[in-house]
Amino acid sequence: MGKRGIPLELARQHLKEIHVRNPGTGKRFFALGIPNEEGGHELRNPFFKGTLGAKAITFIRGKRPKPDSIHLFEGVFDYLSAVAQRKGNGFQGDTIILNSLACLKQAIPYIHDYGYRTAYTWLDNDPAGETATAALAEFFQTQSELTHRRLNHLYAPHKDVNAWHMHSLGLALPEARP
Repeated sequence: MGKRGIPLELARQHLKEIHVRNPGTGKRFFALGIPNEEGGHELRNPFFKGTLGAKAITFIRGKRPKPDSIHLFEGVFDYLSAVAQRKGNGFQGDTIILNSLACLKQAIPYIHDYGYRTAYTWLDNDPAGETATAALAEFFQTQSELTHRRLNHLYAPHKDVNAWHMHSLGLALPEARP
């Protein structure tokens, strides 16, 4: 289990070890990365949080073809924490990891008129997460027969899904949290 409380097998299913060399400085580092929809990777290590390539959302197909639900997460460790809480069972519905609230608008075309019946939001319990949840709620109202379920109550009073997951495991949060 890693410092974020994610079982190794679950991390291996979704993350890759990415080795990067900065051509300007010649410095090398490695990080965990998840592919995004622009062909890049969202990178994380204890000292770095960034993107290799273009910043974009990550879309993960659910277990069910043409699912009736979609889950939206702010970051990859929130998503992996939710799956870990479900004993490693992924979602039947699709998932969008925003990778940054700045990518919120990129999620809209994936949801618009797709036919989802329920949208679950798992965004942070902070002002930015609340603003993003409200913006999504407004968009969801434009979609025929789409119900919005805010899941913030599941992990309140914690800031995010990963903090709740770590607390449930009795683990302290890592000092450096990119």
